[in-house]
Amino acid sequence: MDATYEHLVVEIDDGVATVVLNRPAVLNALNLKIGDELLDVLDRLDADRSVRAVVLTGAGRAFCAGDDLRGLSTPGERPVLRSDPIEQYVRGEGRWPVIVARMRAAAKPVVASVNGHAHGAGFNLVLAADLRIMAESATLAVPFVKRGIATGTSLLQQYVGVGKAMEWALLAPTLSAAEALQWGLATSVVADAELAERTMELARRLADGPTRVYGYTKAAVYRGFEESTIERAYEHQGLALHLARQTEDFTEGRAAFLEKRPPRFTGR
Repeated sequence: MDATYEHLVVEIDDGVATVVLNRPAVLNALNLKIGDELLDVLDRLDADRSVRAVVLTGAGRAFCAGDDLRGLSTPGERPVLRSDPIEQYVRGEGRWPVIVARMRAAAKPVVASVNGHAHGAGFNLVLAADLRIMAESATLAVPFVKRGIATGTSLLQQYVGVGKAMEWALLAPTLSAAEALQWGLATSVVADAELAERTMELARRLADGPTRVYGYTKAAVYRGFEESTIERAYEHQGLALHLARQTEDFTEGRAAFLEKRPPRFTGR
């Protein structure tokens, strides 16, 4: 990939793209610049057929501390802001809600490798990933009320229900990695020293899988969950199956089953 970024480090190795949030001095807090860069790299990686899985992590002591409360604009920059503050918050260029939607829409699996804490908007980036590996020392939090800032539950209620999401939004506890695992917010919890290795093991497993089938499955799961009726969820699932049947990996998977051998997926 040719692009270079001010606040991201991107490495591609053997089908796995690792994207590192790289503002360690401010615990990788999000501003509009890093948001724009994240959106750009997600588009590029989705279009790159050599990339079959994506890892998102943070440099230094944290995954992401949330929005940069010192200011969302880099000094000297003049970002294009929308006149409606709600539109700016939800759909403004480089804003985390847009990034969350883009991560979920990615045609390839995204793994969050959570080092240090992921609070506020950083918590939502973690929840936007398809799978989440947390270091034992990592924490999650929705800390806004402690700073006099109103919030909503964002993606949280999809994982833990509105009752628990409301409790955490109002009381703002800091959740340990063990608590995150208990509530289904983490796929696995590993020793801090093993985080990078275990993350890459999972990412390589995904990179060896049927990439297009993963994309169809993601769309069916997320859209099916968000639809109000089970019938619509089944429609999304049926569409995913129909599209998957047209891939080379579907043919290979069936052949491998009949021949009693491991499948050799190519992502096509």
